[in-house]
Amino acid sequence: MNPPVAERLQDAVSQARWNEAVTLLQSCDAVQAAAALGSLPFEQQQSLFRRLPRDLAAAVVAKFPYYHEYVLLHSLPVGEMRPLVDNMNPDDRLRFFDELPEEAWQRLMDELSGAVAAETSGQHEPETARAPEEQPPQPGGPIIEAFQIEKGFEQPDGRQIQIIAPMDLSVESDTIFALLGPSGSGKSTLLRILSGLTVPSSGTVLVHGQPLDCCAPNIGIVFQSFALFPWLTVLENVEVPLVARGLAHPERHREALQALAMVGLKGFENAYPKELSGGMKQRVGFARALAVNPEVLFMDEPFSALDVLTAENLRGELMELWLKDQIPTKSIFLVTHNIEEAVLLADRIVVLGTHPAKIRADFRIPLPQPRDRKSAEFLVYVDYIYKVMTQPELEVGPFTQLPSLRKPSFQVLPHATAGGMAGLLEFLNDRGGKEDLYHLAEELLMEVDDLFPIVDEAVMLGFADSTQGDVRITPAGKEFAEADIATRKKLFREALLCHVTLIQQIRNALERKSDRAVPLEFFRDVLDEHLSQEDVQRQIDTALNWGRYAEIFTYDSETDRLLLNEGSGTANSSEAVLLH
Repeated sequence: MNPPVAERLQDAVSQARWNEAVTLLQSCDAVQAAAALGSLPFEQQQSLFRRLPRDLAAAVVAKFPYYHEYVLLHSLPVGEMRPLVDNMNPDDRLRFFDELPEEAWQRLMDELSGAVAAETSGQHEPETARAPEEQPPQPGGPIIEAFQIEKGFEQPDGRQIQIIAPMDLSVESDTIFALLGPSGSGKSTLLRILSGLTVPSSGTVLVHGQPLDCCAPNIGIVFQSFALFPWLTVLENVEVPLVARGLAHPERHREALQALAMVGLKGFENAYPKELSGGMKQRVGFARALAVNPEVLFMDEPFSALDVLTAENLRGELMELWLKDQIPTKSIFLVTHNIEEAVLLADRIVVLGTHPAKIRADFRIPLPQPRDRKSAEFLVYVDYIYKVMTQPELEVGPFTQLPSLRKPSFQVLPHATAGGMAGLLEFLNDRGGKEDLYHLAEELLMEVDDLFPIVDEAVMLGFADSTQGDVRITPAGKEFAEADIATRKKLFREALLCHVTLIQQIRNALERKSDRAVPLEFFRDVLDEHLSQEDVQRQIDTALNWGRYAEIFTYDSETDRLLLNEGSGTANSSEAVLLH
């Protein structure tokens, strides 16, 4: 039996048999050829792509997601890129142009129009005249492998709430791995499972092929909250994991001092945590993790508690240590909600979905380090992740341009307030009604976890549309943004009763009671069928904020009961969704 196309292609490329590799791709359809090409390390992808006949290259590149398509095209000199783009299928070309963020689109238009001079360097010589290329290092093998790991928690009544759906994941050597996802998506839980701090409900975690619970993995962890012992000095805090490993005092003292010097804290050995700034406390956290010479360094949102400048400095110093091999770490596993941070640091990015956590996107960033935040290539990846994270109903595949829709099984309210949405709509209305999400977050100085729920609220209520990484105000949203307070409440109430199942359920239940009152615990029990206790409370908090702003109901905290606001009318009660 012939080996798979990807294996045969890898064998041909690794031995620089370029003609054979090209012939192999020509024998496949475009999707299969793209999958085989995409299985190669990126440097080899570039080398082979530059050798493909123009018609084959145009057909294959169009099957990649637009961010990879853009980077592959730019492995060619401008003079060769123009005819290749002209050779693309018109529909594929139009789709590609439409999906690019503004900066990348403008650069590409300049290049294709001739505003950017054609590059002469890198023009291709015949294969017989080329010296064999030095092969790039192959991606490292897996250090940690997880197979069908799942996590759930048991409710007081014995029911299980699934937090992480069964998934496979690996942490490879020579790789910075970034895990992205909205709040509550299970990112930290997944980190704890892979690092051995939490046991999965099912599935297997292996370290170098051995079960995690049967070995002592060499890992370090940097926490978001610093997690320093206030009664210990800086030096003593760094020595804590070394004491746990049983190192004698002279040896652990030497290792701790070396780790502190590595992170720039030489001279602060005898200080106490209360005497340090936030940035210095996190440096102590890094030193403590590095003191054990970890093979894998796990970091759980390590920069999120710091101010912008301090976080930027620490990221830069970490990358300098990594790129110059000044730390013994073979792999870094970073949990973050900051999209730019992930693209800036990571070689591989996984984006999680929620309820329960599942892998929505898994791809590599082939851009060289250090990376330029303002470059078109950088912004293409940022834009793609925004699109994935703002369209949770889309199933993203590695070689599908238009992911298929799936109907959500349960409507989850975004944790955002009516006031926050009003501010967003006013901003969009003042900016002509449309804005790129990446630019929106940048201008509003907002983190992803703060911006996305507000956008999701506006979309859910029909006041905005969010597609392809852009958010656009709808006519209903424009009417809301320009209305006075009383009219806004009316519009908001109508939107809730039209689009939000939980509000419909509450309204319906209140109208059916003779005293127009229902215990809030009743709706907690309904939500408890689908969500964890923490998420149930977030849903209740959001529903109370929305319902009270819209004057649909009030809440009596003393009796824990919801009361119908009789002034809200009953015109829409027939449209209410029954509890199920």
